[in-house]
Amino acid sequence: MPFNIEIISIGGDFDQIISETATALNGVQNEFRFALVPNHLRKHAAGFIKTEYLTTDVFTLLKDYRTQAKGHRPFVIGVVDQSLTSKKLGNLFASREARAGEGEAVITLRDHEVFTESAQLYLCYYLIRYALSFVCPTLKNHDDTRSCFFDRKLYKPDLKLSMDSGGFCPSCRAELWKKFNEEINVGIQRMIGLMKSLRADSQESLVADSLRGHVDIGIITIREDEFEAMLDRFPSRRHVKGTGSDYQYSKVHTKADEELRVVVARSPEQGLGAAQALASSMITDLAPRWIFVVGIAGGIPASEYTLGDVLLSQRMHDFAVSAAAEGKPPEFQDMGGPMMLKVEKLVTGLKGMRSLLGQWSSKEFLGKTKPYVTSPADIADASLYGNDDWKSKVLGSLKAQFPVGSDPRNPDFFAAVLITSNTLMKDTVLATQWRQTARHASGVEMELGGVCRAARYGAAGHTRVLAIRGLSDIIGYKRSHEWTEYACRSAAAFADALIQSGLIQRND
Repeated sequence: MPFNIEIISIGGDFDQIISETATALNGVQNEFRFALVPNHLRKHAAGFIKTEYLTTDVFTLLKDYRTQAKGHRPFVIGVVDQSLTSKKLGNLFASREARAGEGEAVITLRDHEVFTESAQLYLCYYLIRYALSFVCPTLKNHDDTRSCFFDRKLYKPDLKLSMDSGGFCPSCRAELWKKFNEEINVGIQRMIGLMKSLRADSQESLVADSLRGHVDIGIITIREDEFEAMLDRFPSRRHVKGTGSDYQYSKVHTKADEELRVVVARSPEQGLGAAQALASSMITDLAPRWIFVVGIAGGIPASEYTLGDVLLSQRMHDFAVSAAAEGKPPEFQDMGGPMMLKVEKLVTGLKGMRSLLGQWSSKEFLGKTKPYVTSPADIADASLYGNDDWKSKVLGSLKAQFPVGSDPRNPDFFAAVLITSNTLMKDTVLATQWRQTARHASGVEMELGGVCRAARYGAAGHTRVLAIRGLSDIIGYKRSHEWTEYACRSAAAFADALIQSGLIQRND
């Protein structure tokens, strides 16, 4: 049976950081289960607001909580953010009820940033520290500094020595082994490994289970250049080991003064099936609230948009299912539909909030100058393909967007209807057939349908999916190869700007 340890915010709301840290610790071992107290019981401590907390008062509060909540609640830890003192010592980091058999402890977050890199690292350390005390209540702190979990830390910077070590002095280790079995020891060592992996300079991989439920946005790319363009937006990142895929993890501070947690992954292959498999793994491993499908797409010729612009999925036509009969053109069943309401609302209203995206389309933000197109003189040009009507549409769109003697405009973004299928579209005849059903479609890509299926069936419909596609091709035009890199960058830059904008928030 695991040791069940409840954690409660006292005099404030620290539930988010508590929940993240508890999830991380639970994700690496099974001997200790950390959890926030049930939601309906949290008000018990919310009103206990002090500018200085006396440990005995907090222990009394926690005992009252255990009595009123009833049930089997052997261990509970309170978290405050003000000064913490005992009858003997002031300016404490944390404390445990000293009487034998008691299961209360308190941690203060006050001034944690002076001594540690993050609130999560600090809280992780002290949750491990009191898990050890609950297992071995007879083990006491020692006044001298031994780079041990049980240093008293009378000199506050000694906390860093204990964290860096993540170990025990010989006498404490001997006492702990009187209470540890092999399973508990493994659990403790895995939690200490997690703690060390939270250090900013750590090269340790994170375990996906330690992040599950605390990832806001998962980004799926397909091609290597798409993946690299996206990674360039997050220079500070960590490797995450998952079950079906690995991920790159980063945190982004937004204009809403929040920190969004983002992972980036690459599908091993093009197509709906591979994308669905990756999205399913991502949902199982991390349960992100949003998935962005970021990369390139082909555009259907129009005067409104062109190469380098970004299409955002408002609706999808999924032509993955087809029928072929002898002597007849193929027939397709449309398996698509609109994006989820929150996605549709965001995409359709985004032009009105353009200012929040900043200068995402500038040369400086993209890191690359927009290529130039010299429009063909007429439809006989070898760079155009298709029938005369299609080539005329392509030519008209190029002349509208790349007028002679003018610098090309910066990329723009558009709410769009996208066609998704397993076909790499370079065929104007098939594109014309698809347009008979999807007459408002603006672009064609190969993965969105698979990701949407994974989100629908693997996340109970709770994960929102948005395609962010930079146009690297216009169907009917043989463009320069440099548009591929530019479109990868424009899609990645837009995704980055959208994350930073604050329009996507942690609890929306």
